[in-house]
Amino acid sequence: MIDPPPLIPLRMLNEYVYCPRLAYLEWVQGEFAHSADTIDWAIKHKRVDKGQGRIPDHPEPDEKIHARSVSLSSERLGITGKMDLVEGEGLRVTPVDYKRGKRPHIPGHVYAPERVQ
Repeated sequence: MIDPPPLIPLRMLNEYVYCPRLAYLEWVQGEFAHSADTIDWAIKHKRVDKGQGRIPDHPEPDEKIHARSVSLSSERLGITGKMDLVEGEGLRVTPVDYKRGKRPHIPGHVYAPERVQ
């Protein structure tokens, strides 16, 4: 039996849509240089990455859900991702992804890299 290929992080898809060449340099060549923005992101993301809260296996209809750093993957799609925050009530939850800056003034209010993510 052949092993399935490794799962692709959603962040990699975001970066590929933004700039395929830059994604290649970072993910294949391993070339990455931190900037003030990436350092600021890492500092602010420490709270999210601590992973507080949890998503219950069988939530009650009115149970409040608030969980940080929730991993999700699909072998069928071959992708994996980590949501900054999942919040909701009962069986209805909403993923929340923290972004820097103002929301873009374009249809859908999101750029293509973040839409694919």
